Amino acid sequence: MASGSNVPGLAFIGFGEAGPLIARGLLGAGASSVAAYDILVDDPQTRDAWIAKAEAVPARACTSSAEALGDADLILSTVTSERALEAATTAAPHLRAGQLYLDLNSCSPGKKVKASAAVEAASAARYVDVAVMDTVPGRGHKVPMLLAGAAAPEAAERLAAFGMNVEVVGDKVGQASTIKMARSVFMKGLEAILCESLVAADRAGVADRVLASIQGTFPDLDWRKLATYHMGRMAQHGRRRAIEMDSVADTLRDLGMDPFTAVGSGRRQMWVAELGLRDRFGPKGPDTLEDFLAAVAEMDQPND
Repeated sequence: MASGSNVPGLAFIGFGEAGPLIARGLLGAGASSVAAYDILVDDPQTRDAWIAKAEAVPARACTSSAEALGDADLILSTVTSERALEAATTAAPHLRAGQLYLDLNSCSPGKKVKASAAVEAASAARYVDVAVMDTVPGRGHKVPMLLAGAAAPEAAERLAAFGMNVEVVGDKVGQASTIKMARSVFMKGLEAILCESLVAADRAGVADRVLASIQGTFPDLDWRKLATYHMGRMAQHGRRRAIEMDSVADTLRDLGMDPFTAVGSGRRQMWVAELGLRDRFGPKGPDTLEDFLAAVAEMDQPND
């Protein structure tokens, strides 16, 4: 645990789902303070609810990224992937020497390189490419993270003092995010495949038979449990996952590959998101696979 005068103050840019969970854990592990800014504070319709959410952590709710960054030693960017470059560019003029800008967003290596250039061209702060390698709910600040960039070893040392599960994987920005993007082809693709297979089987009245057949082929995994978990994640986070798959597709294109699977997986994730299952089930998500399939059947009637 961090202690003494070396305990860093933290600032979060983006404070929606992951940010508060990580911040709460860091405060419990000894962080001296947390400041937070999110664009939700700019909208009168979401401002009060967001401030209450931030203060419950407890974090100091700020009305601009500049205000949040002022006294912080470590800045954690946890915005949506499509806003990662914008967040870095907006923060850059307000950063100073000695600060580390930790970009935790799920975006392509190319975007991370651009964000790094924006930060380091406009300030004396140093940028770290961070890839969050598992879901934050249930893990909080101890979720596995990969770090890359020239300042990654220093960032890893400072984060490890809070009991964080961090590993340096390279000295070049983009190396950590490349690992995450390549992994997401499989992880988000597996969800999309399961969803498509089981929804089709359910429409034909054979979902149990299909699931039993998969179980027989891969007996070491509990496929009903896996399917229930992953369909719940799609119901809750399909839109965010679809946006991440856009970044995955960009990564593959940069590597000279046509991203057939990534594009298809993103489309299926967005299809689930647009059914409105997040609103239907609330923050808990569906209790069972059958609940998920029944909701999909109700919300997406096939054409006659």
